[in-house]
Amino acid sequence: MNTIEVDKYRFLEVSTNPNIIISLKGEKNFCELSHKDKSNFLKSNFKLSSYSEFNQIHSVMVNGHDFTENNEFDGFITKEKNHAFAIKTADCIPLIIWDESKELLCGLHCGWKGLQQGIIGKILEENNHQSLTKAYIGPHICKDYFEVRQDLIDEFMRVGNDIRPYLAQRSNKIFMNLRQLCVDELHEYGIEIYTKYSPCSYTENDHFFSWRRDPGNPLRNLTIAWL
Repeated sequence: MNTIEVDKYRFLEVSTNPNIIISLKGEKNFCELSHKDKSNFLKSNFKLSSYSEFNQIHSVMVNGHDFTENNEFDGFITKEKNHAFAIKTADCIPLIIWDESKELLCGLHCGWKGLQQGIIGKILEENNHQSLTKAYIGPHICKDYFEVRQDLIDEFMRVGNDIRPYLAQRSNKIFMNLRQLCVDELHEYGIEIYTKYSPCSYTENDHFFSWRRDPGNPLRNLTIAWL
């Protein structure tokens, strides 16, 4: 994977087909730009025609699939070419899924709330989305640092999702492997994981923002994808 630097803004290039880049912490942070400035930057430097990002509220609403007011979406699905979409995270999983022919692209904001509500299955169980076959799991908090409590476990159990295989106990604390939960669900739908490279937002302080590490920090990692 390559690091791209443009005017002191840094990005990690994950894939070029489809295109996936992740904004990195640095002297200048892409996430701090206004929507208009982000759009102009991507148009000028990545030759894109347009750019979208959303008000993410840990829901299962997906742009291109659902309608909601106030631009409140936690994902997108598109066939539009040269239009970039961003998933904003600060410990949750940014999940990008696509089809073999690179004609369909989906991005989902997969925190524990989204996974508990079934955001992955909602998209993949739709007949016209069964062609999605590959996925990339972006930077998120890793299993050694995602401490959870019984109330979270109870929320999954309430909907019949036994997450005990993804839990580990250390020093009277419980930690959850969010990535493996996501991987196993994707495998149930026959989706192949594009790469095992999935950096930890909590430990890689030089590259990523983390809510658990720095509570109250409003800055986010942006996983940006386009066809």
